[in-house]
Amino acid sequence: MSTALHGLSNPTRQPADEPEGSLPGLNATVERRGNAAIVHVHGEVDAYTLPTWRKLLREVVTATVAPGSIVIDTGGLGFMACRSMLALAEEAEACRLRNVRLCVVGSPLVVTRIVALLDLEALQPIYASVEDALAGSVPSGGSLGGRVAG
Repeated sequence: MSTALHGLSNPTRQPADEPEGSLPGLNATVERRGNAAIVHVHGEVDAYTLPTWRKLLREVVTATVAPGSIVIDTGGLGFMACRSMLALAEEAEACRLRNVRLCVVGSPLVVTRIVALLDLEALQPIYASVEDALAGSVPSGGSLGGRVAG
């Protein structure tokens, strides 16, 4: 198993309300397990970090070949804007066309709610854990109109 840390914050553009020395934004760790890439994301995906989010997704999608899998673990995110979920859905559709499986792991209170509200079928089901996503568990229940696996 190998990991690579992607420090994706831009410390040169620090918001005025952030304490000195903090790194606002988005950070990700990409873990490889066989032909799967697991992306653990931390921070926030908002208008400020959306370009970085898109770049991260594009790099991981481009580096993954069929019949590989990509698991996006959103458990470390404090906030995800709707646009970030739309970008993720676009990449999921591109992966589907290339025979690459893209799965999302997330909280029913954050990720599943946004996916259900935006009717993002390409991102369903939302998995409860990385292990469930890797195993491709069959969804066992629903939440807020969306499907949750686990």
